[in-house]
Amino acid sequence: MQSPNPISLSSLTPILTALEVCSDESVYAPGYIQPYGMLLMLQEPQLRILQISENVEQFFGISAEALLGQPLQRLFSRAQVQRLTGYLAQENLEFCNPFELKTRRVAETDWQRESQTFTGVMYRIVDGLILELEPVRSLKSIDSIQSYHRLQAVIANFRNATNLKNLAQTLAREVKEMTGFDRVMIYRFLADDSGVVIAEEKQKHLESYLGLHYLAIDIAAPARKLFCRNWMRFIPDINYTPVSLIPTNHPPTDTPLDLSNSVLRGVYPCHIEYLQNMGVTGSMTISLINDKGLWGLIACHHYSPKLVDYETRKACEFLGQFASIEVVHQQERESDVYRTQVKGIQDELQQTLLQESNFIEQVLIRNTSHLLDLVHAQGAAILLDGHLTLVGQTPSATQVQDLVTWLVQHKGERVFATDSLSRLYPEAKAFKDQASGILAISILFNHVKEKSYHIIWFRPEQIQTVNWAGNPQDTVTINEIGEMQLSPRKSFAMWKETVRETSLPWEVAEVEAATEMRNTLMLAVLEFSQIALEEAAEQAAIANRAKSQFLAKMSHELRTPLNAILGFTQLMNRSNKIPSEFQEDLSIISRSGEHLLTLINDVLEMSKIEAGQLQLTENSFDLHQLIHSITDMVALQALEKKIDLRTEQHTSVPRYVYGDESKLRQIILNLLSNAIKFTTTGSVTLRLQALNGRVDSISTDDSQPIITLHLEVEDTGCGIAQSDIEAVFKAFTQTEQGRQAKGTGLGLSISRQFARLMGGDITAQSILNQQSTFICEVLLSLVSSMDIIAPETTRGVIALEPGQPTYRILVVEDVKENRLLLVRLLELVGFEVCAVENGKEAIALWSEWHPHLILMDIQMPVMDGHETTRQIRGSEGGKDVVIIALTAYAFEEDYTTSIQAGCNDHITKPFLEAILFERIAHYLGVRYCYREEALPGLDQQTLLQKPLTAKDLQIMSPEWMIQVHQAALDLNDGELYNLITQIPNQEQFLANALKYLVKNFDLEAIATLTSHLAPSPGD
Repeated sequence: MQSPNPISLSSLTPILTALEVCSDESVYAPGYIQPYGMLLMLQEPQLRILQISENVEQFFGISAEALLGQPLQRLFSRAQVQRLTGYLAQENLEFCNPFELKTRRVAETDWQRESQTFTGVMYRIVDGLILELEPVRSLKSIDSIQSYHRLQAVIANFRNATNLKNLAQTLAREVKEMTGFDRVMIYRFLADDSGVVIAEEKQKHLESYLGLHYLAIDIAAPARKLFCRNWMRFIPDINYTPVSLIPTNHPPTDTPLDLSNSVLRGVYPCHIEYLQNMGVTGSMTISLINDKGLWGLIACHHYSPKLVDYETRKACEFLGQFASIEVVHQQERESDVYRTQVKGIQDELQQTLLQESNFIEQVLIRNTSHLLDLVHAQGAAILLDGHLTLVGQTPSATQVQDLVTWLVQHKGERVFATDSLSRLYPEAKAFKDQASGILAISILFNHVKEKSYHIIWFRPEQIQTVNWAGNPQDTVTINEIGEMQLSPRKSFAMWKETVRETSLPWEVAEVEAATEMRNTLMLAVLEFSQIALEEAAEQAAIANRAKSQFLAKMSHELRTPLNAILGFTQLMNRSNKIPSEFQEDLSIISRSGEHLLTLINDVLEMSKIEAGQLQLTENSFDLHQLIHSITDMVALQALEKKIDLRTEQHTSVPRYVYGDESKLRQIILNLLSNAIKFTTTGSVTLRLQALNGRVDSISTDDSQPIITLHLEVEDTGCGIAQSDIEAVFKAFTQTEQGRQAKGTGLGLSISRQFARLMGGDITAQSILNQQSTFICEVLLSLVSSMDIIAPETTRGVIALEPGQPTYRILVVEDVKENRLLLVRLLELVGFEVCAVENGKEAIALWSEWHPHLILMDIQMPVMDGHETTRQIRGSEGGKDVVIIALTAYAFEEDYTTSIQAGCNDHITKPFLEAILFERIAHYLGVRYCYREEALPGLDQQTLLQKPLTAKDLQIMSPEWMIQVHQAALDLNDGELYNLITQIPNQEQFLANALKYLVKNFDLEAIATLTSHLAPSPGD
């Protein structure tokens, strides 16, 4: 009948689920059994009775209490007990079941005795052994051959079934014939755990249940679990009187006895009421199990008590097990028919997609009919990397885009299917006529934002009628306190539900086809991505090569003229004929060139970092001396800004260490210089220590222990906003304060990379407008003082020491200025020098003149330096000449390439004459005469001991101070040098101090010293 106010089961299901409170224990361990047999819990190995069903007295005439603690031999003969003991030695007791046991029943009068035969089964539980006994109620012999032939015929009928429906009907018919039940149904579970009767055999007068649907709660979740464990559940009479266990709880654990595997297990009261409402008195249920779990049930109903003997039940159980296998095979056969149909479609799509991976969308559009037939859909949406194409019957483009967003955000599944989209996505009600059901495949690339590929198939609404066994609303009742609770339905008369906003369901084979399509699409996408990646990689490689070539070219082009500027400056500084005022100008040129070289080196250093070419150059050095020299270098900067420079060095800091001294110097110098630069008042503090417990067990190759040097540079400067702390470490990135200062914005970035290369890092903590602290840690090895090689004092070379051979040096250089510089510098010292401008000329002169050493430029016309070196090395006597590459190419690979070409060494332009002379001496053994060192003039340390103050300038006239102040403001260092010459000779300290400030571009300090003494220009 049709309910007058039909409800949708989908709206009722959450309520039913919430009300289902059936506990596992109430089903597994009810504490009682059915009375058609008895149960004993035995303790091995003596087989002592610890727990027994109360009905034992009915069969043996002995009370349950009297048997507790007694051996099993009290009930059965010694021979039979010994036989059972032998069974217990088997690994699997199932192979021993069932067995027969015989005894004599003690009747009410001692003289009346009759033989009693039992069918027994045994199985183990935790802390015990269960023995179940069922009396044999008929002594008729069973013809095993006849039973075998009967089962053989049934199995043959199974094998002849043409489809799943035919197989289920055959199974129902055979079980009914074997057992004599009034009704036998084949019940199949659906995806939501509800069920439907797919086959039925019954007495003619009974109403048919075929096609009726049953709620999931009709078989509670714990009961479904038991059906997966046990193939058979037998209830001969639902109106039985429960037989209690004595004692109630399992003695070893004092908990209810687990009867999960018991044939006799008592029936859950709710299930009894359910069967009573159906009018059923006796029932037998056999599980149908596939590889995924409980597939269905063989449900046998009788409308009066029905006691089926053990042998028949076991035969039905065997049929259920065999039928489970056949169900799987039959489903596979039916799926194979579908798979055969779609395989051709899949193969064609896959072949086309993989052949044309660059045109995935075009391939799918050309094959729209195949795409829809693949899963029997009426429409599809193809969304590839943001581009949408619709085919067939579909929602609008906007609706599809919104649906995809919901799928990604709320589902995120690779394959998603539903036949009722509006239940999950209410917005789908608007397009139910096109898409009540969807099957979607998605490929999401989490590492690429918003990069995704989707195909969604659509099925329209399919209004259908579902026949339920009773009104689902009847499962919910209101108790006496007004609460909803589950209740077995009183009526199982057909109740029809009209289902809307639902499509035809997606079959398993269709979902599998979609999954395979996803795999095909994935391969095509990966192939497409690989092609795109290769193209991108090729473009990146071209860009990297162009960048490297550009940097190399720029390095060469900048260093080449800078080499001439600095070289000729050094050459002019060697002359005593240069007037003093020009010597100061030369010093300015030299310092400016060195500053420009520093900027160039910063950019090149960063390019090495980006290229992964940065390497450590390690040596042993005096760490204490390094710290002292660095603080000396920045002391004057701090003094000029009247900032207190402090050093706090912990006693744990070792003196002698092994590491990259140059990189550590750059790190500390950069941190201190930045701190002073951005601090106007207060202090800058350098703290150093080797952290306690940080002396690692790691060792270098020479087994020297490694320590972590921890240093902090704290200032009271302008601070850094929290949002900018990481930005200050990025190349070419500066804060607002940093943009107002001089620099490239590379210092901190390079310093951090240096620290990481040395096994540590640099981090920062700061409070805006208050202070900043930069924290650096690097790894250094401990060494002894004997490992330290004292650096040689750099002295000016003026000539070759007498008594030496005449050394011939060939200069190969295409730039005239650089060629002239080298010739003049080397001849000035006393070398015999020849010069050529390309490699071809160098080879010709080499073969005639045979120089001792060649200074080889690399980039030259006609023949470059590498090829020239290789040809010289290949000629007779060419292996003995010393060849030093002297080039503006400054990258690590340039050095490596020069060495591989045959050069002995590599000097980078602009070069220092001291380094050039040292390398020549190293390879030729040359000895030099050096310029006598002048007495040291004023330096930072002198100024620290006696700082220059405004009072020191009071010896000069007010007019002079006005001129000095104005020249400092105008950054006119030439005018300042002229004014300094007016200072009396006896005031040499003042003159030297001012010269030092001018030399180091600290004109702001001079302006500050003279500002409050200089009269106003209007006075």
